[in-house]
Amino acid sequence: MRPGRVVIINDRSSEIGGASNLSCLSARLLREAGVPVTFFAGDSSTNAVQSEAVHVNGKPLVERDGLSALVGGLYNRDAHDLLQSWIARNDGPSTIYHVHGWSKILSPSIFHALMPVRERVVLHAHDYFLACPNGGFINYPAASVCKLAPMSMRCLATQCDKRGFHQKAWRSMRHLLMQRLFALQRLPANIVLVHDEMRDYFARAGIDDSRMVTVRNPVEAFLLSEARPQAMNDFFFVGRLEPEKGFEDAARAARLAGIPLHVIGEGAGRAVLEEQYPEVKLHGWCNRAKIAELMRRARCVIISSRVPEPFGLAALEAAGSGIPVVLPAHALLGRELSEAAAAVTFPTGGIEALAATLRRLADDDALVAAMGLNARRCAPRLANTAESWNAAILDLYSGILQRASNGQSKRVLPVGQDTGGVASIRRPSVGFKHQTPRATTGD
Repeated sequence: MRPGRVVIINDRSSEIGGASNLSCLSARLLREAGVPVTFFAGDSSTNAVQSEAVHVNGKPLVERDGLSALVGGLYNRDAHDLLQSWIARNDGPSTIYHVHGWSKILSPSIFHALMPVRERVVLHAHDYFLACPNGGFINYPAASVCKLAPMSMRCLATQCDKRGFHQKAWRSMRHLLMQRLFALQRLPANIVLVHDEMRDYFARAGIDDSRMVTVRNPVEAFLLSEARPQAMNDFFFVGRLEPEKGFEDAARAARLAGIPLHVIGEGAGRAVLEEQYPEVKLHGWCNRAKIAELMRRARCVIISSRVPEPFGLAALEAAGSGIPVVLPAHALLGRELSEAAAAVTFPTGGIEALAATLRRLADDDALVAAMGLNARRCAPRLANTAESWNAAILDLYSGILQRASNGQSKRVLPVGQDTGGVASIRRPSVGFKHQTPRATTGD
């Protein structure tokens, strides 16, 4: 069953990385496939690149004053009212609502508006905000991966937030509100994971996995022709310059190892790098053509995130180009890439271990050449293409609509019961062939 319309819901309507890139890509691919799309965005229409879009005209929480961010981040009434109104006027039995991102502008209020059409709502877990109050299963002050049950008494009493306990309390309130408004722990929801190992984290939060599916992200290699990393000297960090991405860990390790580090990305951490690590070459945000030009000089790409990255797009973009990768052991791609001898892992937050790895790669041309070859061979089976990703999403929509039309959405089906839809399988892997088992609030 084909959707009559898909409403893509995201904080941003333009491509600024992460969930925004994928939501925009999905809108384009669906339209090309002949599916009508409405893009519901939290940002301003003046920045829009989407046709047929509805805009809340809101600002990201980090750009708002303290009280406005505090209240609006918990419940954005404009977002709720606008979405509720759109649903009342336009909803039909074949309309799908696909939520990509909500924590920067839209707030939990959208889940209040979506509750009446809940069975046709898809939640795309690009991160862990559906399961964890701080969105990363990480204790920021301790720079360690968190092992607590989200929203347990120990969780609530632990200061794990990057901005302080006041922020942890606010995030916990927001998380509780989101859970209550969408009954995420009482009723199964249509959730898309980007890696199947995310299930363990969601299970810790008490979220039913009977309608979860895994659809790995689409990946396009940085380079179309094979790289020669063993002949290069430069190491690259690619990503947002935010604490959770570990940009400073990469800079510190590069300094200890005595290797040249280039950074592609932008964010609040740029000032830190400029002031404290003047030897680092900063390139800012780059388009794909510029990234490809720079990656010709890459010996290795460093992923130093402190969060257990659900996917790690840059890692596979590099691997698909034949460039070795170094990434934390807790990154969900870490095991797969290291088992393919395409990457080396290090303990999350382990600066000295990362530095030792970088030094080793700087000195061993044969190792780098072998890793690059292995990376190019293994990368295609660890991700989707844009085409297979879109086909998997359309298959998911079809199963959801079929179940809804059959009247089976009123009850939770036993695991393994065949309903003719993808959600009847407990651990589906859709569209993926690999079988290896300040007083500001904001994110």
